[in-house]
Amino acid sequence: MHQFFTDTPLEEGGTYIFTKEQAHHARDVARLDHETIRLVHEGRAFFAIPEQQDGQYIAKILKEDTSVHETPVHTILALALIRREKFELVLQKAAELGADEIIPFISERCVVQKKKEKEDRQKERWNTILKEASQQCKRNVIPAVSSIMDFKELKNINADLKLLAYEKRDERTPYVSELLEENIGSVILVIGPEGGFTEKEAEELISSGFDEVSLGSRILRAETAAMYGLSVIAETAERRQS
Repeated sequence: MHQFFTDTPLEEGGTYIFTKEQAHHARDVARLDHETIRLVHEGRAFFAIPEQQDGQYIAKILKEDTSVHETPVHTILALALIRREKFELVLQKAAELGADEIIPFISERCVVQKKKEKEDRQKERWNTILKEASQQCKRNVIPAVSSIMDFKELKNINADLKLLAYEKRDERTPYVSELLEENIGSVILVIGPEGGFTEKEAEELISSGFDEVSLGSRILRAETAAMYGLSVIAETAERRQS
């Protein structure tokens, strides 16, 4: 079943007029015609039937879909800037794995640096990736992506549980699932760049309330660590809710 996010409110028995871009995708790419689709506006989803009418591509709204495809814990992924193709892969998978917010940041060992003149265009592309991935996996909301932050700003982000994936772990370092208790409503997971964090950076986060967590006995690439951590958070939270 195909899904589209809308900028206009939806109601049972109503009609939705596709945007030009949506109409092109539905009519010419997906070739949808009288096939049930899912429309979502501000978290509310509805089943609808698309058709062409008077030169427009519309959808007749049937009934509300009360199923919610979201993780029960508000999940924030803070990911250091890594190479473009890898960062964009993480964005796509973060949407699929239930992240609610993605915060890109610059730390000392980042190979990729922020380019102010490209930031607006870059963020627009990131939002497009998140929207398309959210539609594909039937999310009720599109994850938000912030402007690029400086490492020191991470200390100011509020969450019930603050996790730092740090490769210099030992056998006493807890796993993510051990710290994600039932009363946790929000969690932030911080993943460093390709070169990892410096000891000073790690100590700075730990002293401001972050817990070191283990992602296993192997050293993971930044993009793998982000996806692994989000997977554990999503599974742990959803299993505890069921």
